[in-house]
Amino acid sequence: MRHEMISLLAGVLALFGMSGCLEIDQVINLKKDGSGTITEELVMGPTVVKMLEGLPAGADADNPIADIYDVGKYRKLAANYGEGVKFSRMEKIERHGGKGVKVTYLFEDINKVKFAPGSTLNDLNEDEGHELKDEPLSFEYAGGVLTVKVPNLAKGEGAGEGEVAKVADAAMEAMMARMFKGMKLSARLIVEPGIQESDASYLDGKTITFLNLNFDQILQNPNGLKALNILDGATRAELKEALKGVKGAKIETREKIRVKVGSQVIP
Repeated sequence: MRHEMISLLAGVLALFGMSGCLEIDQVINLKKDGSGTITEELVMGPTVVKMLEGLPAGADADNPIADIYDVGKYRKLAANYGEGVKFSRMEKIERHGGKGVKVTYLFEDINKVKFAPGSTLNDLNEDEGHELKDEPLSFEYAGGVLTVKVPNLAKGEGAGEGEVAKVADAAMEAMMARMFKGMKLSARLIVEPGIQESDASYLDGKTITFLNLNFDQILQNPNGLKALNILDGATRAELKEALKGVKGAKIETREKIRVKVGSQVIP
């Protein structure tokens, strides 16, 4: 998670013309034979939905809520998840007054899957200047052992004092607090046969969390937004240190994760 994801979030919210009220959940479901599914779930809050439903629809109209129901778009996006990944279905979601979609993709071989947490934001924002350019996670699965390669989330030489000073401005923090209120982002791996053992940082039963950002919880911590904003160029160690004590923020910092797949689930 780097500063560019924060910028991309801001771009998406500007596209909607609203603040917050956006939930995105990406999940890989892995079967024992190495096949499985990838699901993307996106839900917009009721305030956003009410505003967007008043916009014109049609081929020439700029209506984000109409765009997220475009099945053809998801068929094309399947290739972004790797060789052999295929679109399966799109389901409309209505939840607590909000609306969205759940898109399911199928894969036969986890070794060919490329998974970039937060990539759904790219699908929402067509501005090429605000794309998330992080490398995707890759997978090696053999002999009942899955190895997840987590790319370096920071490609710089470490976070400097300039980044800290940049977010210390009270007006900017207040603006970000309003903009990201109610927003949630998550990316997870669920191993259906269970997990015998793993060195993942965030493990709960069959589930390994790569990314989980609950901005309502983060905003309750005075250092929460500062922690997120200084991540541009941070090393893995700096990233891990910045997230300490920040409730609502989970980001995998290990370079590799080892997962022994089996029926005995870690309690």
